[in-house]
Amino acid sequence: MNAIFACGGTGGHIFPAIAIAEKLALRKDVNILFVGSYDGIEKNIIKKYNYKFIFISAKPLIRAVTIKNLINTFFNLKAIFESFKIIKKFNPDIVVGTGGFVSFPVLIAAVLTRKKTLIHEPNVYPGIANRVLGLFVTKITTGFEETKKYFCAQKTRVTGNPVRYSILNKNKNDAFKYFELDRNKKTILIMPGSRAARKINDIVISALKKIEEEIKNIQIIWMTGKADYRKIKKIIIKSKIKIRVFDFIYDSGLAYAVSDVAILRAGASTLAEIVALRIPSILIPYPYATDNHQEKNAMLFKKYNAAIVIKDSELNDANLIEGLKYLLNNKNNKTIKENIKKLYVKDSVEEIINFMME
Repeated sequence: MNAIFACGGTGGHIFPAIAIAEKLALRKDVNILFVGSYDGIEKNIIKKYNYKFIFISAKPLIRAVTIKNLINTFFNLKAIFESFKIIKKFNPDIVVGTGGFVSFPVLIAAVLTRKKTLIHEPNVYPGIANRVLGLFVTKITTGFEETKKYFCAQKTRVTGNPVRYSILNKNKNDAFKYFELDRNKKTILIMPGSRAARKINDIVISALKKIEEEIKNIQIIWMTGKADYRKIKKIIIKSKIKIRVFDFIYDSGLAYAVSDVAILRAGASTLAEIVALRIPSILIPYPYATDNHQEKNAMLFKKYNAAIVIKDSELNDANLIEGLKYLLNNKNNKTIKENIKKLYVKDSVEEIINFMME
């Protein structure tokens, strides 16, 4: 069996594809090829998993008439022709897209060459690429029940969002040793997406003194991003709290394994992980996400009382500290974990693969 996965742009599009590919690769005689863009983060991530990887010229579009958009439209047309060549050479039995600008040209080429196709929509509100592709592809899977209404019911199945095996099976003792943390203290994870977030970093810096004074017996794992790493490393030297700082956490499964609460963005991949691992979180949606999809994701969690949601524009020292105090309370922590269960779909990767195989 030959399978092409088209994904890119953000971790929310890349990691679901990797999760499906990991499981599919366990079957005999399966050849997997990933297709991504020249400029995206996918090339570095997928290389770590040792999959075959091919670039196409796909570029993101914004919803405005600009010279850059016209140029990017040309590159996307070029990417469709490149996808035709890839499909002809690799001859896939199925082509899978997990959203984003990379998946669109590949899936269009697959549809036009009459290949079996599947798209997975990980967000509550589907992006425009998947909404258009949904009209033509063979099958569709979604991460949430609320998403199904945007697609043809006859070819859509709610499977939940796939999570990589490497996230789910971490040894807690190994994680404590790796981060050199105290097992008797509660751990706060600050990990705002694959690109980090200066706004969140600035608020945590501003609130740090009050956190030291008002919240006892805690320790912090903080992914700062490269831009703020050196600055924050200097600041935390004076902190009374044990803080482990990283510019990027490549093995997020280890970080989740020791975390009691988390401060996160609301990307689909992140939410799938905290659902699978039952981690009570403060969600701060990225305000510039296409179609404001992160806020829509977060509001579903708020509806189920499965997380605390603070809009980026409303984030400040006071509500961040209030949220942490609430989640670190044992009773509240337990309640949030119970509510997260309502959003969990068991064996989502198997569900997607079974749907592919039908």
